[in-house]
Amino acid sequence: MNFVDFILLNGRLYPNRPAIMMLDRVVTYGMFAGAVHRSCARLHQVGLRPGETVVIDIDNPIRHFVVFSALMRLGIVSLTAGPGVAGMVGAVAVLTSAAGAAAPGARSIVVDDDWFQPATDETYPIDPAATDPGRLALLALTSGTTGRSKAIAFTVAEFEARLRSHALIHSVPGTSRELILMSFAAQLALTEVSRLLASGRTACLAGSAEEAARMIDLYQVEVLFGSPQQLSVLLDALVETPASCASVQLVTLSGAAVSAELATSIRRRITRTVAIGYGSTEAGKTAMCLLDETSPVPGGVGYVVPSARVEIIGDDDRPVPAGTRGRIRVLAAAGGRPHVPGSLYPDRTPDWFYPGDVGHLRADGFLVVEGRSDELINAGGLKIAPERIEELVAGRADIADAAAFGVEGAGGIDEIWLAIVAREPVRSDELIAYCARQSAALAPARVLVLERIPRNAMGKVERARLKAEAQRR
Repeated sequence: MNFVDFILLNGRLYPNRPAIMMLDRVVTYGMFAGAVHRSCARLHQVGLRPGETVVIDIDNPIRHFVVFSALMRLGIVSLTAGPGVAGMVGAVAVLTSAAGAAAPGARSIVVDDDWFQPATDETYPIDPAATDPGRLALLALTSGTTGRSKAIAFTVAEFEARLRSHALIHSVPGTSRELILMSFAAQLALTEVSRLLASGRTACLAGSAEEAARMIDLYQVEVLFGSPQQLSVLLDALVETPASCASVQLVTLSGAAVSAELATSIRRRITRTVAIGYGSTEAGKTAMCLLDETSPVPGGVGYVVPSARVEIIGDDDRPVPAGTRGRIRVLAAAGGRPHVPGSLYPDRTPDWFYPGDVGHLRADGFLVVEGRSDELINAGGLKIAPERIEELVAGRADIADAAAFGVEGAGGIDEIWLAIVAREPVRSDELIAYCARQSAALAPARVLVLERIPRNAMGKVERARLKAEAQRR
């Protein structure tokens, strides 16, 4: 039994209850269950078999999740990504919305309207081994903020453990409708929607921030789930598309640091109750707390959750005392190593995963992240987290987005750069002086004006791309 069996049960028990809601359509549990069964039959008819790996590249989020659920039910390993990664994970097929160039070595299978229509033959076999705890169930791409993304494996037991963790940490008593702002390119979104539907709740999915703003009051959304960047864009949309947000009881943020300015805006405009989380694709949810508890602590990301084990280590790779700064490591299945195609029962022996962050752990279990070890800007011997620089301009109405990064200058010393997206013309010298009045040590030396800041699906800044852009200028 896996989470899909619970969704299908909900289809029998609550056939008319909304499972997924978008601005222009509502899919009930009965409709969703029927679509899963039809997709299982179609997957079998096109020759896909248990144990094979496929890539899901379907634009429509409802169809995407239906097909994902059907693959899980059949024991076919899936990865949500573009067709370009098919070879990396040994995929035999790419399930896509429209016909296009096939990935080398993989079939292109178009998932169209016919997939979801009643058919004469909707039977399909179920592999009894599909729910073996140690069997490979799905793959997920990491965020790739420090370089190339890698595929991480999840066994049946590991994905079920993620769902249980989400159910215990994210579930809000008395709420039933949650708006997911992340796309399924983020594994966190797939996990959260799986958790919602397995427990009989309703997942609301929006195609844009403007749609999300309209859905909040229309569907009486109670929980918002997204990255800080996605909430920032939603706040901008709420200016043009007013909504009372009176139904919202909680905003949950994951994926990147939360600025004091953003936290204040969310509490003022949407709800006073804001939770933040710290985690990774490799190790899952690691720490969490309400924002009120971390606001006085720069870099505070919350208390280590019971399912996680975290250590802070020094240069000798040994744990350091509470409150001492060092590298963060988290115990994870297979140490977060990339998936190697070839085995349906991979070695998942727990080992230490190093997310690349530095920080300290208080005696009460509260984790503080002071920055990424590879993103710290070494400005004249002072190591600066880029988020501290970004906070200098967080309140300016003429700047829509900003990201700081270091570019090596003369003598090997980093020069502080600040990339901005301007709502109106901004003079670089004025902006640098503005920052210097707040902190001479943190003020940027150069300003890079862009149309958008490069970010991944979780809203994390891709600073390597910013450095490359700066070096081209």
